[in-house]
Amino acid sequence: MTELKACGNRDKPAGESLVGEETADSRAQLFRRVFEKSTAPSVILEEDLTISMMNEKVEELVGYSRAELEGKMKWTRFVVPEDLERMTHFHHRRRQDPSWAPEEYECRLMDRDGDVYDILIKLNMVQGSTSVATLVNVTSRKEAEKKLKLREDELRGIVENFPGHLYTSYRDYTLEFMNGHLRAQVGREAVGEACYSAIYSRATPCPWCKAADVFKGETVRDEFLNPRDDRWYAAVSTPICAMDGSVRKQQTLLTDITDRKLKEKRLRDSADSLRKENRRLKSTMTARSRFGDLIGKSPEMQAVYEVILNAAASDANIIIYGESGTGKELVSREIHRLSDRMGHGFIPVNCGAIPESLMESEFFGYKKGAFTGAVQDKKGFLDLADGGTLFLDELGEIALGMQAKLLRAIEGNGYTALGGKTVRKPNLRIIAATNRDLTNLITKGLMREDFFYRIHIIPIHLPPLRKRPSDIPLLIDHFLKQYPGATEVPPITPAILDAFQRYRWPGNVRELQNVLHRYVTLKNLDFTEIFSADGAMPSVDKRYRSVSDHGRDLKSVLAETERAHILKTLEEMQWHRGKTAHRLGINRRTLERKMALHRLRSCE
Repeated sequence: MTELKACGNRDKPAGESLVGEETADSRAQLFRRVFEKSTAPSVILEEDLTISMMNEKVEELVGYSRAELEGKMKWTRFVVPEDLERMTHFHHRRRQDPSWAPEEYECRLMDRDGDVYDILIKLNMVQGSTSVATLVNVTSRKEAEKKLKLREDELRGIVENFPGHLYTSYRDYTLEFMNGHLRAQVGREAVGEACYSAIYSRATPCPWCKAADVFKGETVRDEFLNPRDDRWYAAVSTPICAMDGSVRKQQTLLTDITDRKLKEKRLRDSADSLRKENRRLKSTMTARSRFGDLIGKSPEMQAVYEVILNAAASDANIIIYGESGTGKELVSREIHRLSDRMGHGFIPVNCGAIPESLMESEFFGYKKGAFTGAVQDKKGFLDLADGGTLFLDELGEIALGMQAKLLRAIEGNGYTALGGKTVRKPNLRIIAATNRDLTNLITKGLMREDFFYRIHIIPIHLPPLRKRPSDIPLLIDHFLKQYPGATEVPPITPAILDAFQRYRWPGNVRELQNVLHRYVTLKNLDFTEIFSADGAMPSVDKRYRSVSDHGRDLKSVLAETERAHILKTLEEMQWHRGKTAHRLGINRRTLERKMALHRLRSCE
């Protein structure tokens, strides 16, 4: 500050020296107060870079006090080595030619703890070779700029290496930017050219172009065939706005979707072909007399066939409603055969034949030692049906407690075998069947509503035989061809056929099958109820009204008599094998052996 004082006294008359000195002192003190209270770090540097004065903000910046710095340390102590030569060069050139050295520049300073800051230095010469430097800490700004540049470089790399095509264009279609893949596609840098010409090889704007909408601020998506390379592209065009919010240009992203379009075309062609085949099948189905093992060409059965096709294409659970003997198991097997599960098991379960005490072990299986008599592991019905179809006949016979356990298992929560610890989650489809009104069971509290709705997804209603009498001739022909010896009985006369078609058939197809089976076996249509409708018994050759034992040995006659008696009892017991065996006074295994010997089987 002595230099500043001297400067104030130069060329003053002797009489004015005292007043001038006081004025200079006042100015110096004012300058120092302003200097010290400045919000920006400031230093005064001598020609040799000694710090002659500094304010409090410099103390905060470098970590040294004024007592440690002023007149004792040089500014070079704080400049990082990489910037030192440039700083000293500017410092000395400024004193030689002030117009040459920059009035502000950036360099890096290091504080007492070794931390480095980016500083913007603004310099002015104040007297002779003395200069004042104002320091602005721009570290945060430099860090932000560095991050921004890094981000820009990353984005530039992403854009340049993006496998699709990216470009920006102005309102007049002039290209402003093209990424690397698009440049490679076009074969040159086409910035400044019209996008429709360079990219799409057109003389005029593209007919699919939605630039007008984009410059209104909308994002537009479209698909089109590029005439330049005859490939399909998906385009997404978005507006790029200026600071005032106006749309300055548009950015367009092109993705090659040719492979997807070709796949879609193949799928459409395949779907068209399948629809045509489906229409053909449906048109021929109206005249079909057979669908798998199902027999009938009546409108009622054609409707059933169509529902079977739709049900087989789905994996939803199914409930089949129908009277006893209508062929519910045949329908379920046909659905399984046509479904995606055909390669896995079809497990039929007669729910009415399983004692309630055995339900859980039969459905879920058990482990060895789970109870007395469990000498080895046994798989349950759900295990056996895993991947396939579980057919639950007589669904309404399942007790409420078991319904809850089955519901938990089929809803995905799984089940555990008796005596086991592992929770199994079966992948199966349930097809249920019943001849009862399940909604009535719900009302009576005999069926859980949630269990009902879990099964009742696709309902199929089978018509009773009395509702489709036109199918009876087909069924007669079908069953007679199954039995050996059918050629030895006289043909069914028109009168008999008419009586068959007027009869109500309470036992439905099973009853018809049994009547025909007995006719072939006993050579006798001993079924007077059929003919009671018109009060007349159609004539049947007397030779076939009773079993002929002439010329036959006792063994064959007894065998035929046994067969007829077993067949009659089975019909009376609705083919329930346990009840039939009990009525005959034999065990079930003996009954099944004799049924196999005499070729006795139900139509379901």
